[in-house]
Amino acid sequence: MQRTQMYLDEKLRKDLKALAKREDKSMAEVARDILQEGVEKKRSSVDNSGIKIMLSLLDIKAKGGPKDLAVNHDHYLYGGPKKKP
Repeated sequence: MQRTQMYLDEKLRKDLKALAKREDKSMAEVARDILQEGVEKKRSSVDNSGIKIMLSLLDIKAKGGPKDLAVNHDHYLYGGPKKKP
């Protein structure tokens, strides 16, 4: 393990301390458990497959979208600057 320091406001620190006492664990162990659950939840909710992006591109093209879609896909999907042809 690697030591990491965090700043907690007083209420959060008291809540963490109370949980640790109730579970008969250290504050660090309770914090690690909570962080692990949160990270797993976030990781499972993120779609990294690219399926949503591909469907967006197909939808734009199917609606008679712009002719420069292949070159400017970042612009149409993310609002990035348009590339000059």
